[in-house]
Amino acid sequence: MFQRWRGAGILALALFALNVAGRWTAKLMKAENQAALDHKKDVAGLILIVAIGLVFVGLTVYWGRVRPFPRVAQDLGAATLAACLLAVFVGPLTVGESPFRNGAGAFFSQFLVWGGLAIGGTLLGYMGLVAFTSDYRSRQLKRFADRSKTLPKRVARR
Repeated sequence: MFQRWRGAGILALALFALNVAGRWTAKLMKAENQAALDHKKDVAGLILIVAIGLVFVGLTVYWGRVRPFPRVAQDLGAATLAACLLAVFVGPLTVGESPFRNGAGAFFSQFLVWGGLAIGGTLLGYMGLVAFTSDYRSRQLKRFADRSKTLPKRVARR
């Protein structure tokens, strides 16, 4: 069982580390005025969101070639749930803030953002795999078709 969920656990910790790195980057930013600081923090947040989305796309492509899609979706879903809970509840504490500092709306919107990134990145990666017929199922069907095309060696009758 440990072998089955090891990849999802490592992914969850990596996503949480990305989130904490983004929080520390935003906390340590300096600017000449508040508008410039807000702009820099928005850009840093956008870069973080794109990086997390690319992790989902990349892992979907990597795992989708060698595993069936339901298993890929389960692994990515479990990793997303764990990373989301860590990022929402523990992430703010790493920079000295409360998880509920910005109100309930900001708190619950983080769950939607994580879910959207996971679903969007996974679907985007899987659509790319299917488009290039590199997903697990397409490769299975190709092997079956190649195997069924070959005819057995003909034996001469005497």
